[in-house]
Amino acid sequence: MFASIKRLIGSAGAARDEGQALGAWAKSQGFAFKRVKDKTGGGYVVETDKGWRVEWGSSQRPYITGHELRFRCDTGLPGDVQMILLSKVVAQTLESDVFSRYTNAMQTQIDNTLPDEMRWLAMHPRVSLNTSAVLAKRFALFCNAEAVMQSWLDAPTIQELESAAANWWTDGLLLVMTVNRGMLTLRMPGQNVEPGQLQMVGKLFAQMAARMRQVAFELT
Repeated sequence: MFASIKRLIGSAGAARDEGQALGAWAKSQGFAFKRVKDKTGGGYVVETDKGWRVEWGSSQRPYITGHELRFRCDTGLPGDVQMILLSKVVAQTLESDVFSRYTNAMQTQIDNTLPDEMRWLAMHPRVSLNTSAVLAKRFALFCNAEAVMQSWLDAPTIQELESAAANWWTDGLLLVMTVNRGMLTLRMPGQNVEPGQLQMVGKLFAQMAARMRQVAFELT
């Protein structure tokens, strides 16, 4: 299963120590960097002074092979708000794999084996991105709380997403941003991580997280 995702992201390439790139980026930003160990072999953690963190380690999702890079932030949003933002190309690929599993007679535990965000593609309404022609063309946003997401998409947030779309967030990039149980998470493959890439993704995530926390505050 998920063969189409593997084709989309290509080969993981030769193994290397991604901690060198993470450590160099963390040092340049003044963030704390440490190595962690666990049953799966461990990884690396970057603690920022902005209320969010970066984790690198074994993939926690079947659609990401090998290792995974995660940006995470507790937003303070209500725990029942669920959101997924990704490129339309990746959304279509994930939806295709979901459909394949639903139509596979041998798969009887689909609701328990699929990650939450993959089920949301079918469960939750698509949120309009028509305030930005660039975003409407390139991305898909699904959420069970549309008013919250529309409030989140203020002018600076839209501008940051448009900049990412123009400079590095390509159609086929396997980058998935979710909100679940109040946690904003950005997931992407953890192979071939470079400081320049971390700089761009970190800048986007910092804007997304700050705005999400502001929206959560306004809801209280």
